[in-house]
Amino acid sequence: MRTKEQIEQLKTIPITEYLSQQGLQPVKTNGAELVYYSPKNEEHTPSFFVNPQKNVFHDFSGLGEQGDIIRLIQYITGCSFMQAIDVLEALKPEGNQSFSFSGQNSAPTNQQTTAEIITIQPLRNRALINYVASRKISYAIASIYLKEVYYRIKQKQYYAVGFGNEKGGFELRSQHFQGGTSPKWFTYLSAQSTVTINLFEGVFDFLSCCQLFNTQRLKNPTIVLNSLSFINNALPILSEYAMVNAFLDNDKSGKIALERLKKEGLNVRDCSHYYPNSKDFNEHLMNNYIT
Repeated sequence: MRTKEQIEQLKTIPITEYLSQQGLQPVKTNGAELVYYSPKNEEHTPSFFVNPQKNVFHDFSGLGEQGDIIRLIQYITGCSFMQAIDVLEALKPEGNQSFSFSGQNSAPTNQQTTAEIITIQPLRNRALINYVASRKISYAIASIYLKEVYYRIKQKQYYAVGFGNEKGGFELRSQHFQGGTSPKWFTYLSAQSTVTINLFEGVFDFLSCCQLFNTQRLKNPTIVLNSLSFINNALPILSEYAMVNAFLDNDKSGKIALERLKKEGLNVRDCSHYYPNSKDFNEHLMNNYIT
């Protein structure tokens, strides 16, 4: 059990240091604050603010989440308070060395750190398999669509499960990280059907659908947007089909996207009834599926 003093010391670890280790850099400054793209929500305009002097964050892209570095780790990863403490313990420098905020107010404008992929291989890493299992996805299904990706950011090496897109980029997910490599784009999965196409926001929603229906491959072709921002880019493919099965999130953004598709003249079937009391398909699976 950590003492109150130990926890207070961990809270002094700069949020900027944690974000940097996740491959996230500020894109501009706003007075005394640094502005990032949200590490939690996809957005076109950066609205995630960090005050380095107070070491607090405020994410305006979602429901206005804010707080210290412990709350930030809980917010990004969905972990418990004590699990967030464990993450911070791993970040803590050896000995009595303290962190410094020097230079944090002079962040370069429009600079973003990119992940350099080192190697891609079949999913075998036990930690990643356990992570996928924690999302209630079986190895039999995950191993078809996810790869084991090792990547480097600022000379530090990491690993995550990777889901490839149509332009060669990867969505990267692990217990403590959600991000991706460039270029960002949607993913198209072919199938024999020429009448209906499935549409998902994220890869774990797609995998959850496969899991729920106990199939390794859906009978209809599928687009996984990887971000709602690519819905316009996916319209030419979606318009080729007589029906779109839309498995979008049960939130405001998902409903707006659904109406956007209908206004484009697409015949859309709202499939959110499969997860009526959950934000998305994977949340429903995690709350209701027994493995």
